[in-house]
Amino acid sequence: MRLVIFGATGKTGILLLKDALEAGHSVTAFVRDPLKLTVKHPNLSFSTGNVSYPQAVDNAVKAQDAVFICLGTSTTSPNTIRSEGTKHIIQAMQKHGVKRLIVMTTIGTHESWKQLSLVAKAFMGSVLKHAKKDHELQEDYVKESGLDWTIVRPSRLTDDPPAKRFTSGIDPNIKASQISRANVAGFMLAQLESQDYLRKAVAIT
Repeated sequence: MRLVIFGATGKTGILLLKDALEAGHSVTAFVRDPLKLTVKHPNLSFSTGNVSYPQAVDNAVKAQDAVFICLGTSTTSPNTIRSEGTKHIIQAMQKHGVKRLIVMTTIGTHESWKQLSLVAKAFMGSVLKHAKKDHELQEDYVKESGLDWTIVRPSRLTDDPPAKRFTSGIDPNIKASQISRANVAGFMLAQLESQDYLRKAVAIT
């Protein structure tokens, strides 16, 4: 399949990119600076731009079969990079008839707030309150898009090797712990071949 990954240079995005290439997909990495991505592969191409600019996003989305969003930011100050970027991506998908969308957000958004521990709630409600607000708006755009979407909500991300066993699902009683980025990347890619979580938000921990 022809895939485009937004956030391909992030810690999870780069793992998703490598998994997709290994699985035989043709991958377009949407990046602001191609030099930040050192992966070389005959099935890898680049689309340069910023998700804040609709035309750059449009150019990356057209002719794709599926879209992955792993957008993030290192700042804890108020910003809308995730929601604004996702809105532009959705508009491009609707324009070009690209239906499959797989988005990484986080446990703690909307109804999944109750899946957090008291300590995690305190942290997300203070240090990460702006990120939470942006993620929730991002999810709102996705759910209202009319696309074939899946929202993947990981718990606290680690750089550990992938675990052989982990928990995923839409059960509201799943409690957040932690999850390897490698597991999240593999889980996201697996959604291309699955209808289990079509138009659903799924926790992974």
